[in-house]
Order: sequence, then C-alpha cells, then structure tokens
Amino acid sequence: MDERETRRTGYPLTIPDTLLRSDAMQRACAERNFQEIFRLVNRRTGTSHSVMAAAIGKMTSTRVSDIIRGVRGIRGQQVIERVADGFGIPAEMLGVPTRPWEDSPNIIDAADNQGPDPATSNDSEFKARAQDATDNPRNLDLLTVAGLRQRVQNLDARYVSEPSTALIAETGQHLGQLAHWQTYTTKYIVRRDLFAAQAEASTLMGQLVWDASGRTDHATARTYFAQAEEAARELRDPVAGGLALLRTTFVALYGEKDPRAGLDLAQRAASTVQGSSHVLGGLAVLHAAEAHAMLQQHTDCQRSLINAERHFDQVSEADAAAPLFSPSQFGRLAGSCFLFLNNTSRAEMFLTDSVKVLRDGSKAQAITLANLALAYIRQRKLDDAIAMLHSAIGTVERHRGGGGLNLVFQAGRELRPWRDVPAVHDLYDRLMNLMIAG
Repeated sequence: MDERETRRTGYPLTIPDTLLRSDAMQRACAERNFQEIFRLVNRRTGTSHSVMAAAIGKMTSTRVSDIIRGVRGIRGQQVIERVADGFGIPAEMLGVPTRPWEDSPNIIDAADNQGPDPATSNDSEFKARAQDATDNPRNLDLLTVAGLRQRVQNLDARYVSEPSTALIAETGQHLGQLAHWQTYTTKYIVRRDLFAAQAEASTLMGQLVWDASGRTDHATARTYFAQAEEAARELRDPVAGGLALLRTTFVALYGEKDPRAGLDLAQRAASTVQGSSHVLGGLAVLHAAEAHAMLQQHTDCQRSLINAERHFDQVSEADAAAPLFSPSQFGRLAGSCFLFLNNTSRAEMFLTDSVKVLRDGSKAQAITLANLALAYIRQRKLDDAIAMLHSAIGTVERHRGGGGLNLVFQAGRELRPWRDVPAVHDLYDRLMNLMIAG
C-alpha cells in the first residue's frame, strides 16, 4: 500500500505507519526514549526541527535539537501527551490516557486499522487490567498506571464543586492499589509513573479529608500531604512537591490559624517551584501575602502581592501547573488580605471583581461570596451583606466545602448586632438548616 494512503489525520504532524510499526519506534516508545523518538521522526521522515516543534506546541526548535542530542529530556506528563498528539503516536505506545483524536473514525491505527485499544476507554476493561496487575504485579504496565492516574485526575476535577465525602472512598481505593503496586513493581519506568500517581492521589486525599472534616482534621491531612511530598522527592518533581507544600500551607493558615507556620510553608513552596512553575510560584507568594496580612505586616503583604502579580504575568500554557491557574485567584486572595488588614473598602473592590468572574458554583466561589459578605458587614452595608450571604449559603449547600462553611458561619456571628432585623432572622434560619444538614 502507498505510504501516503496509510497516514492518519487529525493532528499537526503525521508519521507513516511503517515508522510507527518499526521495532525501533516501538522500543523507543515503550522505554519513553524521547531522544530516539525525535531522532527517528527527524531522520526517517525528513521533518525539520522547527516543524516538529510546531507540531508539539509550546516547544522551540532549539529544544527539539537538544532532545535529539541528549542534552535535554522530557518528563512532564502534559508534554508527553503533547508529543503523542503532535506526532500522532497512539496513547498505548507511550502509556498515556487515550487521546481525543483516537476516538475519531477517520484515524487509522498503527496496527492494521484496529482503532484505539478499548482497554484505555472502557472502564470494565481497565478494571480487568488493574486486577490482573494486582494479582500479577509483573504485568503492570504504563498504560494501566495511566488509566488509574486519569481516574485520580477526574476525581480532582470533581473536588472543585462536589462534596468531598462523595469522593473519599474511591480516592482511598486508588491509593491502596498504588501502594500495592509500588510494593511489588521493580521496573524503573513503571515505578516513576507510580510515584507521579501517588503524589497526585495523596495530595487529593489530603484535600478531601480536610475539607470533609470542616477543615478540622489537620493531622490526617498533613499525613497525606507528607506522603505526596515524599513521592515527589522520589520522582524529583518540584511541581508536585510544591503543590503538596502549598496544600499544607492552607492547613496552617486556615485550620491551625498559625500564620507564622503558614508563612514559612508558603515560602518553602515558592522556593521549591522556583524556575519550574510561575503558577505555583504566584500562588505560594499570594498565600505568603495572606500570612503577612494575618500578622498585620502591611508592607510585606503589599510586596508579596506585587511579587505574585509578576509571577502571574509570566504564566503560559506550557506551565506544568497551568490547570491550577484561574484569573480570579489574585483578586480572591488580595481581597482576603485586605480583610485581614481591616481595609474593607479595598477588600470589597477586589472581591466584587472576583465574584463577577466566578459563576461556577465552586468551593472557591463560596469562599469569595462569604468574604465579600464579611466586607459588607464590616462596612455596615446590611442589605448588600444579606444578599451576598444568601448567595454564599446557596453555593455551600450544594458542595458543603469546608472553607465556605466556616466563613458563612463567621459572617452569621458578625451579624449578631442586627439579629432582631427580620431579614437577618431569616438568614439565621438558613444557617441553622445548614448546620443540621451537616
């Protein structure tokens, strides 16, 4: 068959099936030897470094050249997925979750038109593979680990707007499976991905148990975050380690009410991700600003807010933590800072802008609404405060996020001087129902 007739469509650069079927390419993909993968694409197809870089996206021709020469490597999961998408390499070959283009009927698979492996998209097939790997750990492969990571990432996405109690059991099952596989698996390339999955799952589990406890079970949350840090160290991944430290910062600041410990953790998180992620660097500095505000350190708070803006100005889609970035984050945290500094008018300004952006029913939205209600209460804007607190309660009722719950009850306490006002009395009824429902 003419080679041009077997090229797949749907991504920037198409590699001939003959190259994908070759022993050299199969072996290079199985080992994730990107130096060899890039060399094969470059030499056997005559594709220039600049075209390869454009196909992958967020990569320069210089970096492609460095990878081919062995000067630089590829480790990040998102970059690996972009290589699969850019070169049209089936997900199974690189051990990543099924790519969106593999579901298209116009795409010809690398193995005689069979289409994507159903094991990557069918839940029952994944469970069968996972059970086989549990019974026979030597059978564990990158594809099975990638399938489990995808499930953890799906749970993490649901955490934003769903009750944490509904997600804990499944996350715990995944953690147990990872621990079992880690015990018996000896292949370096598989263990590396297991550490990545363990860091993600442990970080998520720490968030879930802390949130479900109403942000009171600090010890358990810290244990999971420490496990995530350890996995990140084994993986030598500063972004995963920095995220675990940042989550521990939240425990110190919002749970233990210890701004000095929170400041130290935030600064450690910023140092850990320096040069690796402007998203996490900016978030860490933002929370350092909040710690300074709690300590009434006005100048240091302002300096940290400016530093955070500088980080966010440099954020790109290539950032390993890009999915964690939201345009509302600076305003939400700056508003919180000015609340702690008793500058309620500036807090109102930042929080009002953030509320306009956050219309997603998320836990972050509930916190922002409740903080804005507090800003109104402290300015004695009673009608605005009541309306905003009703909105916050409505959002909290859907997901019962610990941060939002704590803040709406705090706002309720600060409304006591107006407790005889009928509208405030109605609010107290809603707060009581919220408490009973918990």
